[in-house]
Amino acid sequence: MTLRFYTVYLALFTFTEVATATNNAAWNCEQSKNGEWTCLNQGQANQEPAKPKIITTQKPPQAEQPAVATETPARQAEPVATQTTPAPAAVAEPAMQQASQPAAEKTLEPVAVKPQKPRVTYAENQKPTVETLPERSKPAATVAKNPGWTCQSGDAGNGNWNCNLVGPDPKGEAQPVADTETGTPWLTAFYDRQQERNFQILRGEFEQDPWQNCSNWSAKKRKITGTPGQSRENAATDVLSDFSEVFEGEILNFAGNVDLNRADQHLLADKASYDSVADTMDAQGNVIYSEDTLALAADTVSLSLDKDEARIRQAQFIEANAPFRGTAEVMYRDSKSLSRYHEASFTSCPPGNQDWIMHASRVKLNRESGHGSAKNAWLEFKGVPVLYTPYISFPVDNRRTSGLLAPTWSNTQRNGFDIAAPVYWNIAPNFDAVITPRYMQKRGEMLRSKFRYLTEASRGSLGAEILPDDQLRNKSRYSATFKDNTRFTEHLTSVTNLNYVSDKEYFNDMNNALGFQTNRFLPTTSYLYYSRPDVSISGGINHYQSVDKTITDAGMPYDILPRVNVNLSHNFDNMPLALAMENQYTHFYHTDLVNAQRLNLAPSVSFPLESSAGFFIPKITGQYTNYQLTNQTTANEPNSVSRFLPIFSADTGMTFEKQVSFGDKPYTHTLEPRLFYLYIPRKDQSNIPIFDTAAYDTNFYSLFRENRFSGLDRTQDANQITLAGTSRFIDSSTGLEPLKVSLGQIFYFQDRKVNLPGIPNQTSTTSNFIGELSGQITNHLSYTAGGQWDPEANGFSRGLAVLKYRNQPDEIFDIGYRYRRNTPNDQSSFINPLNNVTTQTAVGQTISQSDVSFRWPLAAGWYGLGRWQYSFNFGKTTESFIGIEKENCCWRLRVIGRRYINGATTANILAPDAKPENAVFVQLELKGLTGFGDQVDKFLQRNLNGYRPASYFED
Repeated sequence: MTLRFYTVYLALFTFTEVATATNNAAWNCEQSKNGEWTCLNQGQANQEPAKPKIITTQKPPQAEQPAVATETPARQAEPVATQTTPAPAAVAEPAMQQASQPAAEKTLEPVAVKPQKPRVTYAENQKPTVETLPERSKPAATVAKNPGWTCQSGDAGNGNWNCNLVGPDPKGEAQPVADTETGTPWLTAFYDRQQERNFQILRGEFEQDPWQNCSNWSAKKRKITGTPGQSRENAATDVLSDFSEVFEGEILNFAGNVDLNRADQHLLADKASYDSVADTMDAQGNVIYSEDTLALAADTVSLSLDKDEARIRQAQFIEANAPFRGTAEVMYRDSKSLSRYHEASFTSCPPGNQDWIMHASRVKLNRESGHGSAKNAWLEFKGVPVLYTPYISFPVDNRRTSGLLAPTWSNTQRNGFDIAAPVYWNIAPNFDAVITPRYMQKRGEMLRSKFRYLTEASRGSLGAEILPDDQLRNKSRYSATFKDNTRFTEHLTSVTNLNYVSDKEYFNDMNNALGFQTNRFLPTTSYLYYSRPDVSISGGINHYQSVDKTITDAGMPYDILPRVNVNLSHNFDNMPLALAMENQYTHFYHTDLVNAQRLNLAPSVSFPLESSAGFFIPKITGQYTNYQLTNQTTANEPNSVSRFLPIFSADTGMTFEKQVSFGDKPYTHTLEPRLFYLYIPRKDQSNIPIFDTAAYDTNFYSLFRENRFSGLDRTQDANQITLAGTSRFIDSSTGLEPLKVSLGQIFYFQDRKVNLPGIPNQTSTTSNFIGELSGQITNHLSYTAGGQWDPEANGFSRGLAVLKYRNQPDEIFDIGYRYRRNTPNDQSSFINPLNNVTTQTAVGQTISQSDVSFRWPLAAGWYGLGRWQYSFNFGKTTESFIGIEKENCCWRLRVIGRRYINGATTANILAPDAKPENAVFVQLELKGLTGFGDQVDKFLQRNLNGYRPASYFED
């Protein structure tokens, strides 16, 4: 340990202080809000301490004017030159009071300033000679009254002073101003005011405030990186102190304002001693120690540097990375990795906030194993004890450890009071499991388990749950799931997702109202993928299980056992030529319908001519499809059906730009016309069953499809041309696009006779006229609107208008309206544009629906959030929730009430007799500790468009 010593000389400081007091010759006083005065003495050097007296409110006949005597004490060390300055005759009152009262009632005796501190001098083999140092002022343990002088103004007409001294005379040193904070009767502060002041001091030891932006969960949190141990070992240690001495070159003692620095380490103390032989250091009195991620204050600190051992009494500490702070009567550091705490407490709340505190009589932390434990631990929230445990173990870093997880609970009409208490089992570094006992008031006990694994090639999970006796249905119910992702080689991977439930209403009954099943079918899939440049091959199976009691067996989709895709493509660098071939083999299986093996081959060639000014892409495709049919449900139907169709398309477009100005603001205006021609000869396909095909919904981009059907069971007959165009205005200074307009329509040269079963031929000469409008007005405000005009019906068939405001993460607001007129070609499902959630509806159902969602600040850190969907067709609410949320630096609270109609139990959610369900959910998260209640992040992310969980904003 290398030490460099600096001796502090205070003569110049003392001389400057005396000169200032001589010129001012007055009290330096400040008046607090309650009318009390606090005065700091600015008197002369080497004077006797002042002896203020209580000044009466009656005027005496005259004021006394005692003289000031000045003495210069002899020094025991080497002489230091001093300068004599004339002293004032008396200490004057403040200037305003002196002007109004020429003759004071009584004068105060002169006050001496803090004596000059000595310097330490010593010669070789000689003990240093040291003058007595003034005792360092220490903050009082209790602050019912602050130490020092407190003066109150007297009678307004007399302008008198009423001064009192609490504790020792500060002798001119600055003292803390009285703290006027008051506690609430329902919150008893565990940390007193002096401890909170110490925490504020420790907070200032870090270059970056550990609680910076802590109340904003979306703010980026910069981690504080540690200093390498080698940097500390190679760094010199600098020590500043008022006094220092060395005994035989082995023991170094420092006293008076000890300030030690080495690399990132910083130590302040009244006294410190270092034994270079034993490599130990002791520090006493107002000790403050800090390093890169830790700062602590204590009465005494004993360090054994070579053994990395320490003992710290009456400690207060801040861990910056968490961040959290706490106290301990005694802290023991047994090694680099093992530490113990007696009568400890900690919280993640910043200094000044004690909303929650965890207490324990004994705490052990082992950073080598990543485990910690506590005895007699209890948690208080807002001063109220809420949880106690005689023993608890917990992780101290990101490594996993077995133990209890935070319980969840809710209350719903379907299950009553619902509580689950998960237990985490850390089996191995790459294996773990969560076992969750669950109790539902109306149904009984359930057991759920989930096993996870991770290997060099695979990762996945295996889950199962069972309800032995459902008291509402008088039967056992269960489910199982298996998920796996495996990478065999760089080019070969597999994805497996297997699921099974005991009955169709399982998810509807077992899920709570935050996560009920939105899909009508439970998929089971397993696929193998092989990919190389210009080649992609995949093969696998699809199976579906109904989880909607309204679906009959005949309405179930086909199982795919299996499906194989082989896609080939190649682009030539030296010529505008692209070759491709899409091949697919599928085996469709259904117990009640006709089965088939389908083979589809679709080679194509295109000649792409593209530049920045425009493009022209002609393309020719030959599509061959063959069906081998079995399990025919209709007599005299062929067992083999083939179809070959040539497809020709030509897509072309251009882009024009020019610079324009509106109100002295520059914009780039673009005009992008586009033509798309498609020809497919007509071929009767009515003898081909429907296995996986449906009609696409119409929008602007569907104007450029080669087939208006999804799947391969129908290929449309077409002789048509699409005329479309897009125009944009782009703000040249900001890059925003305040206006984008897209218009388009298809013109048919023949009737369309290839349709799905039950759909009549289409004889119109034009498609719907489609228009879409969108733009970003500001960085936070945007809009989208669209409409489709049906020329045959002479009315709108589609309509959409959405206004979005985003000021992440605090301010989110959406309001929209959606209209869809029933037509024979309508799909049985649609995607809500506000939240991208797929919703099932009856075929031909007209929809006229509004949707409003928001998250908005209210007051005092509270936020309101909610959503409301309303159907104008039936004059009823189909989905709504409302809630409040508050977050500060140490906790977050959410309360949500939901009213909804469950489509899994209601054939038509818009029917007049559809009954809504109600549910209430509460979540309390103590930052840095745990959370209680339902996890609503996923629910809000799915149902509140624009909402992002806190993990979204993490680095």
